[in-house]
Amino acid sequence: MKPDKLIKKQIIEEASSNPSKYFPVKQLESLGLKRQKCSNCKVMFWASVDRKICGDTSCVKTYTFINNPPTKKPLEFAETYQLFRKHMTKRGYTHVERFPIVARWRDDLDFNIASIIGFQPYITKGIVAPPAEEITIPQNCLRFPDIDNVGYTGRHGTNFVMIGQLAFKSPKEYNQDKYLKDYFDWFTESMEIPKEELQIHEDAWTGGGDCGASLEFFSRGLELGNQVYMWYDMSDAEDISQIKPLKIKVLDMGMGLERCCWISKGSVNQYEASMPIVCKYLFEKSELKPNWELYDKFLPYSGNLNMDEIEDIDEAWKEVTEFINKEHNTTIDTESLKTEIEPIAGIYSIADHSKTLLYALTDGALPSNVKGGYNLRLVLRRALDFIYKFKWDINLYDVIVMQAQEVKDLYPEMEFELEGIKRIIDNEVRKYHEHKSKVENKINTLLKKSKDLTNADFVKYFISDGISPDEIQEAYKKQNKTIQTPANFYTLVNEFFESRTTSEQKKKKNALAQYVEDCKETELMFYEDTYKAESDEPKIIKEFEHEKKKYIILDKTLFYPTMGGQAHDVGFIRDKKVINVVKVGSVVLHQIE
Repeated sequence: MKPDKLIKKQIIEEASSNPSKYFPVKQLESLGLKRQKCSNCKVMFWASVDRKICGDTSCVKTYTFINNPPTKKPLEFAETYQLFRKHMTKRGYTHVERFPIVARWRDDLDFNIASIIGFQPYITKGIVAPPAEEITIPQNCLRFPDIDNVGYTGRHGTNFVMIGQLAFKSPKEYNQDKYLKDYFDWFTESMEIPKEELQIHEDAWTGGGDCGASLEFFSRGLELGNQVYMWYDMSDAEDISQIKPLKIKVLDMGMGLERCCWISKGSVNQYEASMPIVCKYLFEKSELKPNWELYDKFLPYSGNLNMDEIEDIDEAWKEVTEFINKEHNTTIDTESLKTEIEPIAGIYSIADHSKTLLYALTDGALPSNVKGGYNLRLVLRRALDFIYKFKWDINLYDVIVMQAQEVKDLYPEMEFELEGIKRIIDNEVRKYHEHKSKVENKINTLLKKSKDLTNADFVKYFISDGISPDEIQEAYKKQNKTIQTPANFYTLVNEFFESRTTSEQKKKKNALAQYVEDCKETELMFYEDTYKAESDEPKIIKEFEHEKKKYIILDKTLFYPTMGGQAHDVGFIRDKKVINVVKVGSVVLHQIE
């Protein structure tokens, strides 16, 4: 088991046996909540009414808020954060503008994946002071581990806005009771969800080198957000015995803006709730006439198709079909259900993927075959695959323009880079169609081999030749042959690129690690003064040569190393020209001519 997963498991176990050490138990009790144990998943949770089941989708098996929201009024996209900001401002929190979605300050991430990421590691580690001690932030984020879920489950997306309620305090000033009540009141007072409709699960969270116990908030089968009590540094830890207290105690609450929209409207899915204009446009342009009656029956059970949590997707589809038939006294078969749902999922995938491209390209990322760029190319081509397969008259750039208009009340800057985005998208679409005109011969060659294809084969043919599983399946069908394609195909492709990138990074850093073993951590002067360009203070503590490249290590540096997609600084150390800067562990290496 990987250290982060092991540590998370260990924190959950320890917190479960000693909840008062990790959770604001007295505050939970004062809110009228009782600690209970789920008879299904065995998770400990809090609720104001007696329950046997915790409230997680995987346990309750259905969303019960669709067409029946627990709130009194619907919330639109920008309105959701504006209401949250107003609620928290009254309680002393300061609004902070979002960080770029391209995580240039991190050498371990390509994209911002959570509202806390902009503050890790330097603020959470107590190295740099936060802009305020209690903060709200509307951070747009990108994540790509579950691309195949997008469009199907109703709640998954490659992009989302994580609303943050954050606090950075000394251990003596850290007020866990206050933070919990501030957040609980958001649901019960501002969103007006009755407290009987809330379930709060005990859990843990690890990420960015930090960890802590957490509480997850659910209502009617949907997780809305989680409040992490981030107290520990796990940077070099293998298990819970090696984690260390952070210099400051951190609150990291992350809540899905789209999910708040969704539950407040009771829409069929979060796409319709947070992107209603774009979704309406896509259905009109595609001229798709969905079987909405069937889709309404399907959506409450769609969460059971989450491929992160199931071993057999085909069995999960059968189970969903059985739920529908039993609940509604129908007799639809699994394949017919899939056939009806796939084009609808395609429309919602295009909606999601176009917003992902808008966010990423606006902040300077590019589709490519390296680093985070491969994720962008993957979602772009998945969107184009749906358009191509169903022969829809949809222009992807036009959809991106509509996305910019729909989010401008929260992110007005999204309209500033549309001209440049058009050139990028036009170029990618041109290459996509050039490929389509050449792929037939490659598939015919593949068919002549007459071999069973493994999941690895599907990934290989997609990466090397651009051949999608649907194209292979269609070619087999024309020859009266059948072939099973991987249901989690895009997840497999993502994992391939992730492992390759990680391997390359480790190989490069491991080669240089031998030179920094005896070096102290480099003091990063650029975080103290971004604009400072000269200093007489740093001392050269080591010079060495590796693979015919010369490096200098200083005790402190103004040079920013390549991290998170941002290019390194260049300049001079005395009379030596710096042409590259990299960070190995906590030590900065300056490559010179």
